[in-house]
Amino acid sequence: MRLTGLLAAAVGAGLAAAPAWADHAGGLRADGWSPLTAALVFGGLALLVGAVVVILVTVFTKRDSSE
Repeated sequence: MRLTGLLAAAVGAGLAAAPAWADHAGGLRADGWSPLTAALVFGGLALLVGAVVVILVTVFTKRDSSE
């Protein structure tokens, strides 16, 4: 029975906080990026992360030159 009350309190708190995610008009709202800009930025970041992973794998799996 206590778990039901705890669950009800959690759902109530979540529903009470839901209006906080509303979109604010006026000076508080920032304009979004265009889809092309977002694609180029996040594509470039993904390429950069991939290059870093490849570099780290090659550095950490380097074999001894004495073999």
